[in-house]
Amino acid sequence: MYYPVGWPKRVGLALPGESASIRHICCDAVKILVAAVGDDFLGIWYANPLIPIAYFRRTEDSLRQYGANQLIVWKPDSRQLALLTASGSLLLYQLDFDANGSGILQQIDPPAASLKRDSAELFIKENIPRLSLRELCSVTLGSVITTVCCISLSELLLATQSCELLRLQWTELEHAENDLELPVLSAIKLRDIPFYVQQQPQQSARNVPPLSRDSYVASLEYSPFIGGCAAVFSDRRAAFLIANHLRFETDHMHGFWVPDVEDASVCSVNHKFRLLAYGQESSAVNVYAIDDATGGLEFSHRLILTENVLPGSLGSVNELKWSPDGCVLAVSWTNGGLSLWSTFGALLMSTLSWDFGLNVDLVRQNPLKIRRLEWSTEGYQLFMLKQHPEKDKSNVLQLQFVKSALSMNPCMTTSPHILLQGDDSLYLNQGNNLELTYAGSHGTFPSSGVGSDEGISGDGDCLELKQSPHTGSILTESKYWTVLQLPLNYAATNWPIRYAAIDPDGLHLAVAGRTGLAHYSLVTRRWKLFGNESQEKDFVVSGGLLWWHGFVVMGCYSLLDRTDELRCYPADCKLDNQYGHKLQVRAPVISLNSFRHQLIVLTADGIVSLFNMSKNSAYALDIECAYELDVKSICIHPACIVSLTVTNLKNELKPQGQLGGDQAETIIVNVCGRILMIQRDAGEQVQNTLLATCLASCVEVFWLSHSLERCAMRDCLWLYSGAHGMRVWLPILPPGRERREGEQVGAQRLHSFMSKRIMLSFPLKLYPLVVLFDNVIVLGVENESTLYANEQGSHFSLPFAVMERKSQIYLHKVLRQLIKRNLGYSAWEMAQSCCSLPYFPHALELLLHEVLEEEATSKQPIPDAQLPSILDFIREFPVYLETIVQCARKTEIALWPYLFSMAGKPKDLFQMCLQSEQLDTAASYLIILQNLEPSVVSKQYATMLLDIALQQRKWELAKDLIRFLKAIDPNEIDSPRSSMVVNVKIAPPPQVNTQQQVNQNADAFNMVLGPIARERSFSTTVTSNLPKDKQASGTPGVAPVTESSSAGAPSVVRRRSTKQRETFCIDLILQRHARQLLQNRKLMDLGYMCAYLDFHLVSWLSQESERAAKLDDFAGALKALHEELELPSPFPTAVKDDFAQLRGSLRQTGGGGSSQTSESGYFSLATPNGAATQSPQLQPSIREEEEELQQPSSLPILKTRSGSQLSFDNFRYRRLYSLPASEDDLAVDMLPQKLSIKLRYLLQLFTEANCTDYALILSILLQDAASISRIVNGIIRSESVHTCRRTESALKQLSQSTFEHSGSLYRGFVLTLQPHVYLLEQYIQSLGDATCSQQDAGPGTEQGVDVTTGLQGLQNEEGEFVPNSQQANGNQWTVADLNLNHQRLTRHASLESNGNAAVASGSSAHSTPTQRQLPRQNSREREGCRLM
Repeated sequence: MYYPVGWPKRVGLALPGESASIRHICCDAVKILVAAVGDDFLGIWYANPLIPIAYFRRTEDSLRQYGANQLIVWKPDSRQLALLTASGSLLLYQLDFDANGSGILQQIDPPAASLKRDSAELFIKENIPRLSLRELCSVTLGSVITTVCCISLSELLLATQSCELLRLQWTELEHAENDLELPVLSAIKLRDIPFYVQQQPQQSARNVPPLSRDSYVASLEYSPFIGGCAAVFSDRRAAFLIANHLRFETDHMHGFWVPDVEDASVCSVNHKFRLLAYGQESSAVNVYAIDDATGGLEFSHRLILTENVLPGSLGSVNELKWSPDGCVLAVSWTNGGLSLWSTFGALLMSTLSWDFGLNVDLVRQNPLKIRRLEWSTEGYQLFMLKQHPEKDKSNVLQLQFVKSALSMNPCMTTSPHILLQGDDSLYLNQGNNLELTYAGSHGTFPSSGVGSDEGISGDGDCLELKQSPHTGSILTESKYWTVLQLPLNYAATNWPIRYAAIDPDGLHLAVAGRTGLAHYSLVTRRWKLFGNESQEKDFVVSGGLLWWHGFVVMGCYSLLDRTDELRCYPADCKLDNQYGHKLQVRAPVISLNSFRHQLIVLTADGIVSLFNMSKNSAYALDIECAYELDVKSICIHPACIVSLTVTNLKNELKPQGQLGGDQAETIIVNVCGRILMIQRDAGEQVQNTLLATCLASCVEVFWLSHSLERCAMRDCLWLYSGAHGMRVWLPILPPGRERREGEQVGAQRLHSFMSKRIMLSFPLKLYPLVVLFDNVIVLGVENESTLYANEQGSHFSLPFAVMERKSQIYLHKVLRQLIKRNLGYSAWEMAQSCCSLPYFPHALELLLHEVLEEEATSKQPIPDAQLPSILDFIREFPVYLETIVQCARKTEIALWPYLFSMAGKPKDLFQMCLQSEQLDTAASYLIILQNLEPSVVSKQYATMLLDIALQQRKWELAKDLIRFLKAIDPNEIDSPRSSMVVNVKIAPPPQVNTQQQVNQNADAFNMVLGPIARERSFSTTVTSNLPKDKQASGTPGVAPVTESSSAGAPSVVRRRSTKQRETFCIDLILQRHARQLLQNRKLMDLGYMCAYLDFHLVSWLSQESERAAKLDDFAGALKALHEELELPSPFPTAVKDDFAQLRGSLRQTGGGGSSQTSESGYFSLATPNGAATQSPQLQPSIREEEEELQQPSSLPILKTRSGSQLSFDNFRYRRLYSLPASEDDLAVDMLPQKLSIKLRYLLQLFTEANCTDYALILSILLQDAASISRIVNGIIRSESVHTCRRTESALKQLSQSTFEHSGSLYRGFVLTLQPHVYLLEQYIQSLGDATCSQQDAGPGTEQGVDVTTGLQGLQNEEGEFVPNSQQANGNQWTVADLNLNHQRLTRHASLESNGNAAVASGSSAHSTPTQRQLPRQNSREREGCRLM
């Protein structure tokens, strides 16, 4: 939970102006002063800011007499220092404080006003004391002093080369004179004390040799919580020395040899967890715990670096240093490298995985060859002394760290946010963003009825949520942190941060430094400090911080009243004592935690107090003590209690109605890594510590999921044990029927002999900082590095350390453990509660993958394989098929037979995917079939899937399938799959080494086993693989070489023809589906198919223009197209309007007006018998229009003029016929813009392919008069009577359907199409007259004349078409009027606005090349015209 940030800084701790190397660094007890020792000097530095306070340089005589400096030891009160020299002497120094109290810094502004400091950041408010350093005395014993350590406030423990331990008083050192022996309190002769191995007295010297005469203590460290010392002797043996009492006399001491450690190099002690760490020359570290029953050593774990390290390349361990809070162990090696390990062995950081550049060899020239380590204030800095100092450079590096708030404030396990604290800043990463991202989203799986349809988008095989991700999603926050800098007014005098807390909602933060308190609001982004600075300086926070219902609760010590208190301050008020609540406690607070409305507090006297908190108002609350509990009997010292909490979790299950609700019944305590549960007895009101139950050991941190109500993982205890991984203590859920019966009969279960709870363990790849129970993932932080400069002389040559948040799913780990213990029902209920998570299929895939890899690669037989049970479990969920194929595609092909031998054949699974319409999953199975089956099988199933994908409009899938089919090698179609791998679990292992040497000839087997079968000749076997034509032509006497050479040429031809045949089959499938879409009038799907699959639609439509592209029911086709596009119906049913009544009157009058409309059919409506009708009621309005236009011509010419004006003024046409203006006149474009673009693209394709039927329908849908004009002109130029009649009948049919429904959307537009109907009628009539005239001429010289010669009289000089009936009727129309009217008609057809007659003649340029190239001398069309 410690993470480095930034560059390792080079720090100069030598004398000013010098670059001497530092031999040893040691911080005082409170980590404020730093002592740095060189060869001949001693310097005292202030921790922050890192500035020197005092120096002392030894004389030349002192160096010659006592040798150079080696190491330094502080007295616990920071007033004296003991310095050990190279010759084994001890020098004592006194540190005197200035009585005046003035600091060493005098901040004086220059006289110039422009240079005066205006900002508070430029002032150093820290009062750095003025110190003086002087030498008191030098102590020389009869034996050389090898090492020294401080064991109490007044005593020192010295180790000599005579293998003795000496206890000395600090005060006796002060009054001693030089060269005089000191009065020793006790001298412990280690050769005279008994040593034990494995907690047994030493029986024989042969098993464990005693201490030799030359051996002595080389490394020593004492712990008061252990009551002994960890020692490493000069012969590399490790021991643990302990005394029966604190007098440390020879008669009362004994030792334990550390087992399995024969090459120890250094040792270190963890006081809080009571652990002893021994570094070895083999680069490993063994960690041991104290057995409370025997007092001996118990192996805990082993620290060894295996990643990115060659065996034996690290060298021996040369330094071990525990952090001040005991949560981290720093390890360094002689060949270079630094690593951080958690308390129980989880690797947090290793510099061997950092990026030092390509030119740096970490094995031979590691830049971080460290000799000494020392933690600074609160563990935020680590001083590192390099082994070989560089020239003119300091050998001291300082690495900055941030640590988790859990290290100092364990009550933050209830928070779903990652909170890291530096010395003056906070790093926040909100971890509950999964709940924010998927809150309120409903998910489901394919082919399942679970979930809501509104929450799902897409129809694929994976879960897709319609709701957009939250802005604080896990993807965006994984690399970005919210960094909050401590306000300068608070950090200047209260550095560093000691405690930090965040509320469960992530809205408020609280920090406590050396004194006082400050809190921050993430909503307002403002800090709140004490307005009265004296109140801030009056108390020191101890024991922790927590938030409860808008109040910040803390344990503190009042410097003003000298009392220990509990204080509460509201977040909404300003920080002031008048708004706070105080409650005095009997002893200093060590730890605190909360559960709902209860507060549990541990004090230094070993008493656990439980308080009930109630909120009176928004700014006031009451705290009342409920009961107290003495826990001194379960711990050596209250400081050994790492954390504690109160909960309603019990060792046995109770029905839902009998739970205590908000009342807590259990206290859970972490004592030196052991989890103890203290429950309230049934007949007692207060818990009894004698009933404490040990649940687990080697636990660093624990979480409780008691706040969950809907999750199957409620009432669980989560434990993290470092190298031992994660453990969860969860209840075993009985089956539903048994549970209901148990609730009826009471708390007793039907099977009372069954376990109520179970402890499961599983490994984790990261250090968990947050456990999200509802989301079944853990969140943590990993360290990475970035190299900015690769120059050796640069300050940035070392890597830059960064942090990145990581997450890991643990659901599959728990499910596997439950299934392994035959607790399938509990696993099923747990999975059911999590199946709505978007990554639930991925969790099942991980579950299957882990079991498959473990069992399929195992060289030992597995009688109780777990894979069948896992497959049966996954089969209970709809994602079974997807999970199998995803797992298979991410594993090696060699494991597939073992998987599918139990999961089912790939063919059967493929068929199941088709039945459940999981097409994407079925496509994934094609990869499996391609590798396990012959290519002809995969081709067959791919073709089948392609057909279904086309039917269900899966265009992307169809595109991939076509590419898959084209990629199949034609030579492998008929050949069996030769790369089939048979797994060891299914068949005997193949003899790899001897298989190539075995003679496969049948004669060899017959010689040993006798004739076992009739043999086939070699030539027959070879010729059977040849094509049939070769087999027929070949002779049996041809040699095999000749056959192989003769078969070479046909094989090339066969491959080419097979490739063409495969492409032809794919094209047939696409054409068949395109024909179905066209017949079903699914034009949009046809367009998508053309766009996605690169289908040549124009060429295919040209072939289908007379088959599938022909329409019989044009009105039905238009209606079907509206339904496909989800547009309103083109022919809605509505009540009759005036026009419907008018049409009814027209039908009643019959053909009375046919004589007036025989010349012109512009505005006549087609009737079933083909006659044109017109009502006399239209005459008045026509005359009005005639007066407006000032045309003195006759009525038919008026009709023609009004028809020519119709395409430009629809309102005038409405007025002409006395029709009400419809909504179509106001808003003609009813299509969206994107849809209109798609339809115009389809119109262009159909027009190019000469599919006039669909082109006409699309033009009407788009209401494009110009397109219809081009279509009609093209039809006329094609001189096809059949096409003209079809188009004429189509327009009449659409007109009839439009006017039969008064509310039609195309009513106004269809009226504008009547000139085209008339034009087609006249053209068909003229073609019929010309044909009849040629038939009347009989067989003569004119018999061979083309039909077009009979139409010369129907064309004017410019080549325009003139109806024959208009030429014959000379009483009403003149030739000039005919030309003028026809120019208007042509202008209407082409929708050209310039009004030039030449535009009408140029309208033929708009026809497509296909239309221009239509043959005019088609004999079939001539015969059709003659017959008509």
